[in-house]
Amino acid sequence: MRPTAPLNKDGSFGFAAKMGTHLRNEHAAQIQDNQTTEDIIFKSVNEIGLFLYFGGTNSWLELCDTNGRSIDDWTKI
Repeated sequence: MRPTAPLNKDGSFGFAAKMGTHLRNEHAAQIQDNQTTEDIIFKSVNEIGLFLYFGGTNSWLELCDTNGRSIDDWTKI
């Protein structure tokens, strides 16, 4: 997990940082030292990206299984 949210150029929190912080606050009991301590179920791949990285990444391409296949790979026929 990214330890801190990136700020906008003016020093404010952007939408992704606010949403990521909100998700982390909702699951604070399941996080210790920037690592999850138990399974967390999210509604979408995009929520996972906000939770882990405060956005700024395409989780469909970034999150891979043990064989290196991304979620995007798994959705293609």
